[in-house]
Amino acid sequence: MSGKIVINCALPYANSSIHIGHLAGAYLPGDIFHRFIKMSGTDSIFICGTDEYGTPIALKAEKEKKTPEEIVNKYYAEFVETFSNVDIKFDYFGRTTSKTHETFVQDFFEDLEKKGYLERRMMESAYCPREKRFLPDRYVNGKCPRCGYEYARGDQCDECGRTNDPRDLINPTCAICGGPAEFRETAHIFFKISEFSDFLKEWLQSKKEWRSNVTSFPLNIIESGLRDRAITRDMEWGVKLKENEMEGKRIYVWFEALLGYLSNAMEYSELSGNSELWKEYYDDGETYYFLGKDNIFFHTIFLPAMHKASGKYPLPYRVTGNEYLRFKGQKFSKSRGIGYTVNDVLQMVDKDSLRYYISSILPETSDSDFSLEEMKEKVNSELSGKYGNLVNRVVTFAKNKNVLPIKGESDHSDIELIVQMDKFREDYSELMGRIEFRKALNLWLENVKVVNTYFNDSKPWDLIKTDRKMTESKLWHTLKAVEYLTLAIYPFVPSGADRAWLSIHGTSIENASMSHLAETCEFKPSESAIIFKKLEIEEEPENQMNLIVGRIVFAEFHPNADSLLHLKVSLGDHEIDLVAGIRNYYTLEELKNKKIIVVENLKHAKIRGIESQGMLLAAQDSKGAHLLTTDENEGTKVTVGDIQCNTEKKIDLDILKTYEMRVDEINGKMVPTAMMGRNRLHLMANGKDVNIDGNVEQKSIIR
Repeated sequence: MSGKIVINCALPYANSSIHIGHLAGAYLPGDIFHRFIKMSGTDSIFICGTDEYGTPIALKAEKEKKTPEEIVNKYYAEFVETFSNVDIKFDYFGRTTSKTHETFVQDFFEDLEKKGYLERRMMESAYCPREKRFLPDRYVNGKCPRCGYEYARGDQCDECGRTNDPRDLINPTCAICGGPAEFRETAHIFFKISEFSDFLKEWLQSKKEWRSNVTSFPLNIIESGLRDRAITRDMEWGVKLKENEMEGKRIYVWFEALLGYLSNAMEYSELSGNSELWKEYYDDGETYYFLGKDNIFFHTIFLPAMHKASGKYPLPYRVTGNEYLRFKGQKFSKSRGIGYTVNDVLQMVDKDSLRYYISSILPETSDSDFSLEEMKEKVNSELSGKYGNLVNRVVTFAKNKNVLPIKGESDHSDIELIVQMDKFREDYSELMGRIEFRKALNLWLENVKVVNTYFNDSKPWDLIKTDRKMTESKLWHTLKAVEYLTLAIYPFVPSGADRAWLSIHGTSIENASMSHLAETCEFKPSESAIIFKKLEIEEEPENQMNLIVGRIVFAEFHPNADSLLHLKVSLGDHEIDLVAGIRNYYTLEELKNKKIIVVENLKHAKIRGIESQGMLLAAQDSKGAHLLTTDENEGTKVTVGDIQCNTEKKIDLDILKTYEMRVDEINGKMVPTAMMGRNRLHLMANGKDVNIDGNVEQKSIIR
């Protein structure tokens, strides 16, 4: 490592909450590394900030009848709180909507244009004739032409990680309305990234110490032919071009967001009182980037090409791209509501338990699966059971027996223990420096067992009866080994390590360093405390029903069946066709604009010649069918209790029946309910009970 280090994490997009997949992919690894190198005495800064521009934010604002500024302000504040809740401690957390960022991006853009790396060209861009707007790449959906993933976006496939051109997608559709996308000519500015193919190839091939997934992926893209990319978009919410001849164009969010690392460092320097401080780190130091698999392309091809074109900023020293953290086999997804947000899990477990478990399953070289049950087992048996219990036993013994730990004459087992601890520190530091955190944590756990064995073999509870001085020395050596373990676990669980340090030293661990281990120190065991509590959580039941509020925009009699209706239903961002057996209970006029509850992920089925792309929910009693309805906006997710759908799978009617949906009378009101695990819970939209049309009978089945 050099004398100075800059640690960057991928900028979180300010349109929804931080989920566990983000934590594992970028922010926890970045924080672990920052704490380790600071503890090792290396000068470093840890920089991040929100990515706040782009059409998804503008559309979310439009849908919620808010301004884009209100949306990004909300999520900026939420992100700051979330990171604090889980002990992610940035030196600076900025925003891409700042004036500093805007000016820097415009100047950078202008500089590349002067150097001949930007060019105006006509191109075919996705367009929605129904919405009457050009679509950003990520608002074009379709089937990935490489891996066959059905929900690929126009900018990237979340499954295989490859970047896309919307024109590459099979059956491209508008993500807003669900209809087919057209392609129309429009003028844009292109970055001549293809000119950097040879440079990037040679540069990436030289990175022997990088993980293979980080180099092989971009090298494969370069081999297949690197295409110039448009770095402007037809949108209103974004960084403006300085020139006015391209009205309505904004700088592509990925281009400008990648410059957020530098602009945030500049703002950090301004706040420090030394506006040139950032240059000391970027000019003379090493830059590290922590990010998820889906960001590898932009940080190993786009970012270095931009910096090379500018000639003013250093290339990434190390890009650490993690694979996916999956939830029950599927990728965590903010947009699809799969898995938990960080704050969801913190309602069930403490931050140390969450950090320890995620650290133990970091998807460093392959995908990992998140499980509450596994978290409970690992925390209780390892963090609490082996390490926390060791600290508590030693401190409790010292206090109860009034033994002052003093280094006396060392016997063979004492010398062997400290030699082992020094080797542990050396091996641990090497693994941490190579960003092999899981191996470092496993090594730590092995040495926790070594120290437990030493303490048990020393039998201080018997030794004190015959040799108090030897007991004092054994206790000192045990606490010295605990000191090694505590400093090593600090980057992973800082709050818990601080409690442990306080219990053996009576001071905070905050300013301790690895060099401290070479000292012959005094220990001051304080009152015993439970360093890590055992977890008492149950695995949340699986909710495979993707229930969404829909609005009927069109209804007609089914041409081939007397009891069926053909409906077109808006789910907010797209429309679907439904075939429903309610013709005998509702008129076409009654159904117009009616809000209903739709099972969106039911397997599609052709019913008398019309494909039904889901199913509406209705209670059936002796009088007929009663639609489930609500006043909430179309597109609103309907939960079972507070449990959202946690799968992307298409389900069939047999699975739907397992939830035993029915009507129950609760406090004089008829309420739709479903079985989730061992509990019967209300169907809810935005925290309010879903309603039922008309006077329905109690215990009526919902289907």
